[in-house]
Amino acid sequence: MYAIVDIETTGGYHLSHRITEIAVLIHDGKKVVDKFQSLINPEQVIPSYITSLTGINNQMVENAPKFYEVAKDIMLLTKDCVFVAHSVNFDYSFIRQEYKSLGGDFTRKKLCTVRMSRKIFPGFPSYSLGNLCQSLGIKIRNRHRAFGDAEATVEVFERLLENDSAGIIQKAVGRNSREATLPPHLPSEVFEKLPEDTGVYYFHDAKGKVIYVGKAVDIKKRVISHFTGSGKRLSFMDHIHDITFTVTGSELIALLLESDEIKKLWPIYNQAQKRTRGAFGLFAYHDQAGVHRLQLGRMVKGMLPLATFNSFESGRSKVFEMIKEFELCPACCGMQKTNGACFDHQVKKCKGVCASKEKVPKYNKRVAKALKELEVEFGDLLITDEGRTVDEKAIVGVEKGVYKGFGYVENEVQIRTVEEAADYITDYQDNTDVRRIIRGWTDQTPPLKGVAQPGDVSNEK
Repeated sequence: MYAIVDIETTGGYHLSHRITEIAVLIHDGKKVVDKFQSLINPEQVIPSYITSLTGINNQMVENAPKFYEVAKDIMLLTKDCVFVAHSVNFDYSFIRQEYKSLGGDFTRKKLCTVRMSRKIFPGFPSYSLGNLCQSLGIKIRNRHRAFGDAEATVEVFERLLENDSAGIIQKAVGRNSREATLPPHLPSEVFEKLPEDTGVYYFHDAKGKVIYVGKAVDIKKRVISHFTGSGKRLSFMDHIHDITFTVTGSELIALLLESDEIKKLWPIYNQAQKRTRGAFGLFAYHDQAGVHRLQLGRMVKGMLPLATFNSFESGRSKVFEMIKEFELCPACCGMQKTNGACFDHQVKKCKGVCASKEKVPKYNKRVAKALKELEVEFGDLLITDEGRTVDEKAIVGVEKGVYKGFGYVENEVQIRTVEEAADYITDYQDNTDVRRIIRGWTDQTPPLKGVAQPGDVSNEK
């Protein structure tokens, strides 16, 4: 038995919108044997654009039953039935959420007439309900109302049954089938070809444009989680027509590549990391008097900082550490604004280069010593990790605190420094996000001296 369902809603997201109308037609594989239809009071305002589409307004549902009042009827009517709908995950997710909000559970086998139509009637220009019905010569009565669309879906379903000589529908409702889980426009063979390896994956729309980039330790497992998670927006799934991937072997490289691709491709469904967050850098220069000054400020294109920080506060904290340890002048380090002697000089904590009482060369030696220590802290870093095959290793290079990129090298090639790794590394853009990723990674894996092995971090001092 099949329960052919259509609903109208207050919007497209099942976690924040509600059902306004439902129609269920029970089909025995030959004909409709039972039916149910009702307006539903969604207990929230119906937006005007939804009313323009469906014709259902707030006055129409004011005295309609709330979902809990029809929940038992729907549960009993669909018991032991395969849940059938056009873009089934949309209707199913809303109904299941309604039961969940009541403390219950609604679980049925699913069948998507969009996916079945693409397999049984290949080559149609579009598989939306309206266009598909036009291609099949089916007239839709009362379009964008639950019962009218459900009746049209019944006719589509019957045409599918008549033309399913290969038994595609029976296979789709089999115990191990993923057909009802996958997005309606994604060929199942595309999903089946996904690897269970670490890497980056890309969702593409009908025109091939990348609409989402993700990273995973197991690409296939992570991709399927997008389609089964309760919080996923169904409009997202409706736009997925293809999936491509890049195997990286290393989870660190997957994180770095994902971040870079998001900034380059600007996918519509990626929210984080689109923009490089405002990084702060520590810069050095000599003023007219020859004093070696430091200045903390936002990163400037074309200027190489001595060190970078995720926030002004973290940079400021580091500068004050240097001031205290090396007896530097706060004014000459950009931490105090003054035309004369700094406050620390007035309380006898600064030796007076700002007041022209300390000789500049002597002060500059302390600055140089501080910067030498800084170079060690934010210096060269060579990270090696798992490669894409057992015969190679991945390498990530940071030179003088600046991210250079990543690459791969055969295991027998011995690399001890970032300079030696340069020929194997592909250049990538340095930014705050990748530095945050690398710092997080090295915090988990203590730096080791000597030749870096897969999974190790070598901090070249």
